[in-house]
Amino acid sequence: FIVGVLPTYASIGVAAPVILIVLRMLQGLALGGEYGGAATYVAEHAPQGKRGAYTSWIQTTATMGLFLSLLVILGTRTVMGEEAFGDWGWRIPFLVSILLLGVSLWIRLSLSESPAFQRMKAEGKTSKAPLRESFGEWKNLKIVILALIGLTAGQAVVWYT
Repeated sequence: FIVGVLPTYASIGVAAPVILIVLRMLQGLALGGEYGGAATYVAEHAPQGKRGAYTSWIQTTATMGLFLSLLVILGTRTVMGEEAFGDWGWRIPFLVSILLLGVSLWIRLSLSESPAFQRMKAEGKTSKAPLRESFGEWKNLKIVILALIGLTAGQAVVWYT
């Protein structure tokens, strides 16, 4: 949404593209966090033996979302015309995204903790210092580094290319 109201280069100079790049980077980080959280949440709620099938829908719906966004852009360009879209109409899909933000916030607030987490909490097995345990202990940090660089880097390159 903020991209849709971002001042132009003519208004604020070089700050406009810098802010745009920062916003897009934050968007990418948010997407990564949401994707990982969604995969964990779905996997923890999936019936035994169905985790792969259930979590595969996350990838499918992400692709469907990309496709639908392209349809929104195409529809906006078609209705407005190329010149108006290039001047200011490109902002409309970003501005309309505030509705999706509202829907996602409503969904998030209506979710409950997973049965697996509730069970761990009841047994007292939750972490007292998750950041220190994940990043401060070498045996865990090695797994985090391997997952971030070794296992997901290739997938990210293919997906974003």
